[in-house]
Amino acid sequence: MKKALIAIISVLLVVGAAAIMTCPDKQAHKDAIMSVVNEKINDELQTDDEEYQGLSALFGSLGSGIAGSVVDNRLVVKNHFLWSTGEFRNFDGEYQQVSVGVFGHIFTFNKQDLDKALDNAL
Repeated sequence: MKKALIAIISVLLVVGAAAIMTCPDKQAHKDAIMSVVNEKINDELQTDDEEYQGLSALFGSLGSGIAGSVVDNRLVVKNHFLWSTGEFRNFDGEYQQVSVGVFGHIFTFNKQDLDKALDNAL
């Protein structure tokens, strides 16, 4: 019984230490969110018309740059030692959670939730 308790405590300590050491930072949250934002921008600007493909690429990079600036300024990452959360700060001062990070991985919400958060942040 004592050995099992010691083994369980040891495993929990190792898992906790691994979570603390791999807790994602603000840059990791920004990169994950920007990946979803860029995917959304590309979906919106995708065209088969060759005449507009150049403009589509230009507007895509412009939109990506603007969205990156918004994410940079509005994203607040809270570190909870074992995990971290990414939230967009609205102009009202309210926060809307958009990502969760644990063990070096960021889980973002779907495109519609990110859309809504970006709309509120602008």
